[in-house]
Amino acid sequence: MNRTRRLFFALDFSTPDNAQAKAEIVTLKQALSPLGHPVPDDNLHLTLAFLGNVSQQDYVALCRAADKIDASAFSLRTASLGYFNKPQILWLGIHPSVELQRLAETINTLSQAVLNIDKGDTPNAPNFLPHISLLRQVKPGAIDNTKDEYKEGISSLLTVQRFGLYASAPHPTRKGVQYTCLNAWALRIATPKHLSELPPNSPKDDHEF
Repeated sequence: MNRTRRLFFALDFSTPDNAQAKAEIVTLKQALSPLGHPVPDDNLHLTLAFLGNVSQQDYVALCRAADKIDASAFSLRTASLGYFNKPQILWLGIHPSVELQRLAETINTLSQAVLNIDKGDTPNAPNFLPHISLLRQVKPGAIDNTKDEYKEGISSLLTVQRFGLYASAPHPTRKGVQYTCLNAWALRIATPKHLSELPPNSPKDDHEF
């Protein structure tokens, strides 16, 4: 029997650099908790590509393809709240980011190639809407009854230094789901250019290399 696992590529925010931002997101989630069922703190993430059920062979191929991704670390800032009507999810948005969009497109492209699926079959490939799910089973219109200070969301700075491939499975307690990181890839840290590499008339600071 060919065992499969439900997989997705995502960003998590469990690194020390994101401790303050994650705490701010958790505080917001707790303040909104009367509206629905809060997502567990450990499950907070930003999905880059949802893959569905994947075999072990395809998992290995996905990892090998991801090994070749060359992208730099970058920062994100959270934005206002949003709502998905059909799954009844209340989420925290992300301000537009060229780096995030590029990384998501790269991962979706390699996933399509490895899994041999059409672009339209990957849910967030054509219309990528970055978000962090906060609450589930939120009734339509509930957000309209929240305090104005919450409707605007929060502006927290997140540092993206890695992305991972995760498995989603029923929680051992049979309540909700549990996400497990199966593999992770570090993003390249940009290094400052030496003065000799800067183009003519570039601004220079007071520091010497």
